[in-house]
Amino acid sequence: MKPQIRRQLDELSQRTGKEYGKLVQKLLAIAFLESGAEHLVESSIQGIDLQVRLAGIDHAFEVKTSEGADITLGKKDLEGMTGHTRQGHAVYVATLTSGLFTNWIFARFHPGELPPAKKLSAFQLRPYRCRDLEARITAAFDSAVEHHAELAITDGQRGLDQVLSTYPKRHLA
Repeated sequence: MKPQIRRQLDELSQRTGKEYGKLVQKLLAIAFLESGAEHLVESSIQGIDLQVRLAGIDHAFEVKTSEGADITLGKKDLEGMTGHTRQGHAVYVATLTSGLFTNWIFARFHPGELPPAKKLSAFQLRPYRCRDLEARITAAFDSAVEHHAELAITDGQRGLDQVLSTYPKRHLA
């Protein structure tokens, strides 16, 4: 991730507080749409966060952000991901933590391998990484942050929802 993008994300986090995770999720949705997603369903309320069809393959993403190096995966998260695995989706934990050298980690989910934990180090997800998917989204995410971070700060989720509504391949859960 470019240093200026990291700085914009840090400012977004400081200025939006608890809303930060949902804003990052919406920026990630924009990035997927910009990088060629054929279909995207974004859920801001309940269930898996993003369902994305890429190259004819259905993916499901549980998006996790944190200000440190740890994330939390609850029982409900694991149940939702397991359900999507049973439906034949490629399921991932999409993790963006804070730090100088932070980038997205897209860790492939396999039922039963990750316990529900109050704190799970992003480092523990590294063996499950999908580097191709991470590479695909990096430039598009940087662009989404560069173009829409200020809107996210001023108008929050509503502002990013307006941006997302301009994409015909985006649907709400």
